[in-house]
Amino acid sequence: MMHEKRYSLSLGGMILLLVFLLLPSLCQGDASFFDSSSEYQYMQKRYGKKHATRRVLVMRDFFVRKNPNLSPKAAKSYAALVERICRNYSVDPFLVAAVIVKESTVQVKAKSGVAYGLMQINWEANKKWIPKVFPTIKSRRDLLHSRPNIYVGTYMLQKALEKSRGSVDRALDSYRGKSITEYRRKIHAFYAEMVRDFKSR
Repeated sequence: MMHEKRYSLSLGGMILLLVFLLLPSLCQGDASFFDSSSEYQYMQKRYGKKHATRRVLVMRDFFVRKNPNLSPKAAKSYAALVERICRNYSVDPFLVAAVIVKESTVQVKAKSGVAYGLMQINWEANKKWIPKVFPTIKSRRDLLHSRPNIYVGTYMLQKALEKSRGSVDRALDSYRGKSITEYRRKIHAFYAEMVRDFKSR
């Protein structure tokens, strides 16, 4: 009986140790950045057309900072596209701009495995529905142009936001295809950087 009791305590101790070791990583995987973000809440109250020009200038300068090889003219063109397309889909432009920087460092011809363009759209995973929703996009090559790429990426984010009932963190997990805390953290950091610039203008 004595030996059985010692074994039981030892097993319980091992379980507690495993929980102690795994708990931080499990919690980290569920870490939210946007759901309680003061920066995100601030911008939701300034989403209207009244602030559109200022948002475009903020995104233009943000794109140039993150990709110094990008001309201000091209950066402003991308920023204006983001603003216009996001208005169509009721998606936060700064969120899309942050995804563009994180995914491609604002490189319109970026390729990474099966992912293409500014928002790194996975053509193989999405090629069945993309031409149905966007009939002018017929191949992966079309995603290496700014306008179709931003349209598809923003549409995907909108659907992800609908599915997550407005949770940006969960929507980003869906867009990325898996939950990566560092991905969400970096997107939020980029977002907050643009909000600071917005406030200073």
